[in-house]
Amino acid sequence: MMYFFPRRTSWTYRSIRMKLQSLPQHFCKHCVRGYRVLLENEWMRYCFLFVCLCSVCYLLFGWIISRDSCFEWEIRTSLCNDYQNGLVAGSLCYNLCIEKSVPLSSCINRDDQFSMFRWSNILFKALNPDKHKLLEVSNPVWDGMSKADFISLLEKHFAQLLGNKDHSYLILRAFEFADFNRNNELTYAEARSMWELLQIQEFQILFIFQDNTVFPQLNSTCGSMFGYETAYQQILYNKNQSTYLESIFPNSYQWSLPDFPRRAHIALGLLEYIFATMETDNTKFYMCDFSPQNFGYNQYYEMKVTKFDGIVSETVLNKTMSTKTCEKDSDCVYGDICHSTCNLVTGKCNSIDEMYTPDFIKVCHVLQDYLLYDMPIKVKYLLSHLVADCIRMGNKMSTKTRETIAVDQNIIHDRLNEILWNELKYADNKFLTRPTKKPPVLI
Repeated sequence: MMYFFPRRTSWTYRSIRMKLQSLPQHFCKHCVRGYRVLLENEWMRYCFLFVCLCSVCYLLFGWIISRDSCFEWEIRTSLCNDYQNGLVAGSLCYNLCIEKSVPLSSCINRDDQFSMFRWSNILFKALNPDKHKLLEVSNPVWDGMSKADFISLLEKHFAQLLGNKDHSYLILRAFEFADFNRNNELTYAEARSMWELLQIQEFQILFIFQDNTVFPQLNSTCGSMFGYETAYQQILYNKNQSTYLESIFPNSYQWSLPDFPRRAHIALGLLEYIFATMETDNTKFYMCDFSPQNFGYNQYYEMKVTKFDGIVSETVLNKTMSTKTCEKDSDCVYGDICHSTCNLVTGKCNSIDEMYTPDFIKVCHVLQDYLLYDMPIKVKYLLSHLVADCIRMGNKMSTKTRETIAVDQNIIHDRLNEILWNELKYADNKFLTRPTKKPPVLI
């Protein structure tokens, strides 16, 4: 029995293998036979052809949609036609339309307003075709418009946006930015393009804060499309992840954070952001959707604001509040955290409350989760107490005057700056070293 068992097993294996090998052949024969029977009926023949045609059209249409999900072809065609007809201008137009060296094929996202593309380390945002048509209708720029008329138009626009204050520096920068060919003269295409850009809220914020390093730098424009440097990391952290790991370890979001010297350098950028929005071009700004997901950092661990749609000037915020009808205080909310009180006599919202929680206190809450994790023992006591004092300052706002709060804020801010900079002096700061070769810039 010992001698015949292996042979019997091998023959069984061979027979099974031969049957398996013949299965595709039998299957193909049945398919061909069924296909011939199907085509013998003329009606079935037409149905089969119709199904094949519909399948091909469906696949082709799906491929076109997935390939151009951000209206790349329509946006590029519209911009280049307007550029060739002298209707738009910008430092990007030549590269986009003539040299065709800037591709818009890498679609990142598309929302109700923008289509977003990425090329190298630049993020391009273009208005969707329907939004761009609405913008063109309300354009007050005309052909042959003089420099004085355009500056007057800019003065009115910035007065509505930032209040009736001196904005001469901002107006001069806007004119120089609009003069794309740098000849100190303004063509219709240049004036028209600049005006369209200034109607976009995200571009307004980027343009106003161009002198501040915590905001991304504008790279290039073409008509109403603009590009700016994108952050290496788009968010600082996400504390509210609904994962199994988070339910077991509530601080698991901190495990992937950079080491302390890099976080200290990012934290300095957060502190710089506070004073940038506190007074820029004689205007105060509010971030009405404050979140650690609104901030990121580049490859040199410099903090960058990554979301701008929640940032609004005090003038625009108060105007928006004054147009809101209300019955109670909870009706007077802008974004997530900007709120005021309801005037029951007029049924309108009052201006932003003077006791509004400063952004500095909100930043301290971010620092508590982001900076105080896994930090060196020698600075743990000082930093934890400073951040705790800052958070407690927010709880005592009702008992302090606005001037007292500003003084306390400056003291804590300066002390935090001093400790973090002193810590960075003795840390390994190779991540701060920039390469000698600069990235390509189109403007």
